[in-house]
Order: sequence, then C-alpha cells, then structure tokens
Amino acid sequence: MSILRKFIDKCLSLSRLGENWCNRLVQSIVEAARTISYVETYNPKQSDTLHLAIKRCDNKTFMHEFEDVVRFAIKRFRLKRVKIVFDTTEDVTWTKYNFNLRPSVYDKPLLCWNFLNVSIVEPMFLPLMSIPYRQIDSLDLLVIDLLKYIRTLPIIIELVLFDRGFFHAHLIDYLDNKKGGRPWPYLMLVPEREPQHDYIQQTRASGKLFEVYHHVFDYGKDKSTWHPSTAIMVKIVDEEVAWCYATNQRPSLNLCRMYPKRWCIETGFRVHDEARIKSKSPKIKIRFFYHLVGMLLIILWKLQNRVQESVFKKYLEFVDYQFIRKLNVLGPPT
Repeated sequence: MSILRKFIDKCLSLSRLGENWCNRLVQSIVEAARTISYVETYNPKQSDTLHLAIKRCDNKTFMHEFEDVVRFAIKRFRLKRVKIVFDTTEDVTWTKYNFNLRPSVYDKPLLCWNFLNVSIVEPMFLPLMSIPYRQIDSLDLLVIDLLKYIRTLPIIIELVLFDRGFFHAHLIDYLDNKKGGRPWPYLMLVPEREPQHDYIQQTRASGKLFEVYHHVFDYGKDKSTWHPSTAIMVKIVDEEVAWCYATNQRPSLNLCRMYPKRWCIETGFRVHDEARIKSKSPKIKIRFFYHLVGMLLIILWKLQNRVQESVFKKYLEFVDYQFIRKLNVLGPPT
C-alpha cells in the first residue's frame, strides 16, 4: 500500500498537494482498477491534475521507479535462477488512428494500445518491465533494450521463451551474440512458413516424430556476409499437427516440453485484465502509466500472498478499504 503511494508520488511529485489529496487520488485509481472503470468517472476533480502531471514526466521516470519495486520483489522472493518470457498485451481503443496505435490481433477491425512485457514465469509469475510498442517501433530493438535491462537485475536467466511473432533474424542474431561472448539461452515457437513446412514434410517422410535441422537466415546486417542461423526442432504430434521450435540450446524433446511455461504470462496478464485501469485520454503516456500501475498491483498482490493468500479482486478491495480508512482519519470532520 505504501509502495503504491510512493511509486505514484515519485513518478509525479504530487505530495505537495497534501496527504489527504494524494490518498484520495490513489484510492480512486485502485477503485478504477478494481471495477475496471475510468479514473475520470471516479475522480473527475483530480483526474485533470493527474493527467497533466503524467504528461510532464517521461516514460523513463516511470520505468525507473517500477524497476525499484521489481528489485525489491526479487529480493523478497529470493529469486535467483529463473525463466523469463516476452509477450505483448493489447488495450483496445476506439481512438482515431495514429502512429501510437497498432491493429488489434484479437479484435481485427479495432485498434489498440500495445505494450511489450517481460516477466518471470518460473519459479513464479512476476512482471519485470513493460514498454510501449507503437506502429513505428521495431519489435527487435525493443526486446534488445529490455534484455539489456534484464542483464542488470540480480537474477540468472536459464531460458528466454518467445512466441512465433518474435522469429526474426535480427533478434536471433543478437540472442546468439556470436561476437559478444555470453549468448542468451532461448526457445522460440516458429511460424509455419515455407522452409519450416519443408522441414515438417521431411520429418514425416522419414517416419520420425522428432528431428532437428540447421536453419540459416537470408539476412545480412549492414550488408554483411554473415548470416545468423538457429536449430529448428520439429515435433510431430499427429497426422495433422506439428510444432517447430527454434533454439540455441541442446535440442531435445524435454526442451520442447519447456515451451508451455510461456503460457503462464498469458495467465498472469488475464489477472492483470481484472485490474485494467481505463481512461478517456488518447495519450499513450497516460495509458502506459496506468498499465504500469496495473502491473505494480500484481507485484504487491504477490508480496501480500506471502503473508496471507487471497484472490486478486479481494486484495484490491483490501487496498481500496485501507485508503478509504485513511481518508476518514485524515480528512476534515463532517
């Protein structure tokens, strides 16, 4: 509870407006999260001041303060050797098209605010960072920036899991890190394009259920003659279904069985959707701030569960009640 208040104050420097004012603001944000509603609906008087303060700050400030909470949580949970996952999440909007928006994958006619997230999925689900993913952004460069951030955390990465949307030569070249020393251990689902389709047909023709192929990308960075490569594992499930995985680890069926752990991030963000803070603002910075607050609430809920377990909605009710109680104590007499 104090961590949430401290995060918002450090990001926006609103403590000058008084303790009661800040508690009322935080309570309205938590209430909006609990009911999946608009901050402007619960607190129209303070929302304009809040949004003006958000617009005056930058995303790096929000990310720096979120990093402090992440480091605190890693220390409390005594995390060391972990598996992490990259994925994107959508916040569908009816805002007019601009370069900050992307076409929705799940609601085809609509646009959405999109965020690239990285989280721990083993031994537990814990969000590590998020960053806006706009129409004009390179997904590979965003992932590389987040990987550089992950290197600074006090954890050892055993495996990085990716969905098929990350199967890009530039990213795999960086993960292998041939010239830079220590590579990133990765496992990635591969989309069934023409080369992968050929690998599947070759595996079926041989009568095997598992086979490994050396795949070289037709890609040269900065017109270089160097072409990145990866190992493609083909796993035959039945006569109609087959899966392809890319990795720089020792290929095996056991490694393929690691991939379902990636789905933990989707489960985790379904919980995040239970605390989606809505806003009528078309500004991506405001949307990003609320997205980080939602992730922060998940971290605080995980920390609270170390003391007393509860479902996420009940935890939000508890936080909401604590701030209401503070308002009753600190507020003027009625």
